[in-house]
Amino acid sequence: MRFSRFLLPLLALGLMGAASKPKVTIRFHTEANPSSGPEFSISATAPDSSQKVTLSKVAQISESDVLAIFPFPAANGSMGCAFKLDAHGRVALETLSTEFRGGLLFGFVNGRVVTAMLIDRRVGDGVITIPSGLTPQDIEMMKKVFHTLGEKKNQKATPKTDPPQIVVPPPLPASVTAPRGD
Repeated sequence: MRFSRFLLPLLALGLMGAASKPKVTIRFHTEANPSSGPEFSISATAPDSSQKVTLSKVAQISESDVLAIFPFPAANGSMGCAFKLDAHGRVALETLSTEFRGGLLFGFVNGRVVTAMLIDRRVGDGVITIPSGLTPQDIEMMKKVFHTLGEKKNQKATPKTDPPQIVVPPPLPASVTAPRGD
């Protein structure tokens, strides 16, 4: 009976904590061997084409590796976003950009294929970018979960005002003397 007294409040607190942030999934998958079978691979269609590609079922980089985001408008009218990765994500990005050079890297946001990028060089800086294909709703959800680079946490955008002007009286002319206190 004592156990149930403690269990109910802990369960309520756990549910309140879990409901505080919206869930956003960000996953990056590399190409896989088509003969590796359904246990290890999934099939996806590249955005902006009808090309079917076999991808690794396990994501090499996920939202748990993201430290911060930097959203920006893309040239095609959609949004893009750069992701600053933690130490694990940086090593994973460097490894996959070395091992899978010449292959494709697919970016998924909330289960939707957003981009397919050619891996053409080693990336060691820990930043991966989805150049376009995100919606403003995607960005707003990400802003609720991740720190946005260039903004302070929990800071509302406020219009900047000019600092107050300090009025300094002009100096007295040299011919005027100050009265004495005699």
